[in-house]
Amino acid sequence: ADRYPTRPAIGFEGKTVTYQQLDTLANRYAHWARQRGLKAGDTVALFMPNRIDYIAIWLGLNKIGVITALINNSLSGAGLAHCINISMASLTLVDTTTRAAFDEIEGQIERFQTLWVLDLPREDESEHCRSLDTALKGASTVRPDRALRAGLTAGSVALYIYTSGTTGLPKAAKISNARAQLYMQAFAGLSHMKPEDKLYCVLPLYHATGGLCGVGAALMNGAEVVLKRRFSASQFWSDVRKEGVTH
Repeated sequence: ADRYPTRPAIGFEGKTVTYQQLDTLANRYAHWARQRGLKAGDTVALFMPNRIDYIAIWLGLNKIGVITALINNSLSGAGLAHCINISMASLTLVDTTTRAAFDEIEGQIERFQTLWVLDLPREDESEHCRSLDTALKGASTVRPDRALRAGLTAGSVALYIYTSGTTGLPKAAKISNARAQLYMQAFAGLSHMKPEDKLYCVLPLYHATGGLCGVGAALMNGAEVVLKRRFSASQFWSDVRKEGVTH
């Protein structure tokens, strides 16, 4: 963000944020979490599809040592409840596309406090369902004090990424800071991307391949992630041409 403040970082459905804007959004999420009483070692469940905020959320929470559990956004029912419960998350973040699936299993969530929803109009808020957009507006954009993560190490958990669950319910793999950096740095080096490059990511951000390897290849080289909600065979090459994708 300091090296390439005005360069595009993520493009998604007609909107682009620069590196500075991405950092600012991440800072807002960090301060929002602090205002909720979250601290290093706590967990937040992230149950959303691919979107710009997805990356900003886990980056921001990582700035204060809070772990983000990346929940597969196609889950529902018992599998969804299981993934949230084993993460020990005290808060769950959704948007309007995933809220219905969460509502169906809300009663099965063992540590449920408040559901925070992106794109939720303020008039639709309730005691246990709050607008994330509204809360973020009042959050600081300043980078959180480094002292808040002073006790963290390379081995501290940054993310929970889940197995596919093909042989039973999904299991949460602990992704340490070191492991997350390894994924990102390895592909940043292998790809040889430059700031003027663009990486087209159609894979889900809740898995390591798209969410860490792909994102890292672009963002650690100052390039742009052209993010897609999901893979589309009919739109793939037209998107590549339209966006000037190089990787």
